[in-house]
Amino acid sequence: MIDRDAWHIVEIIIRRYPLSKKEYKEYIDKVMTSSSNPAIGVGFSEDYSKPQSVTEAKALKMTSKRAEKLKKEIEAVELAYNSLRPEEQKVMKTRFWSDRRRNMPYTKIEDVAYSERQMKRIVKKIIQHVGVYLGEI
Repeated sequence: MIDRDAWHIVEIIIRRYPLSKKEYKEYIDKVMTSSSNPAIGVGFSEDYSKPQSVTEAKALKMTSKRAEKLKKEIEAVELAYNSLRPEEQKVMKTRFWSDRRRNMPYTKIEDVAYSERQMKRIVKKIIQHVGVYLGEI
């Protein structure tokens, strides 16, 4: 049995996946296209905590806490999604990503060969897979 709070957290992560992926891609693009002005005299300095080159500065920006969290969430959702059969992927897409404000009710999911009970099992499997990967379950 999955804890209700953990279920809710993982469900939100799955629903936010398209926005998270877009945000992460924009962040990485911004970091890669930014031209950091390296310090004058790029050689060795006494303060080794500061980046010594443009590449190092970009690498440090890419390891921010938010970027790491987004990357892990994206990986978890994609791993779960890619492990599903095409018909199950259709259930996941419709359930979580067709309406941005809420999950699509099972009774409204059309064009799938599953009953409501089967769809609930599929969603539970998805939630469990993502939750275990993220350490929420």
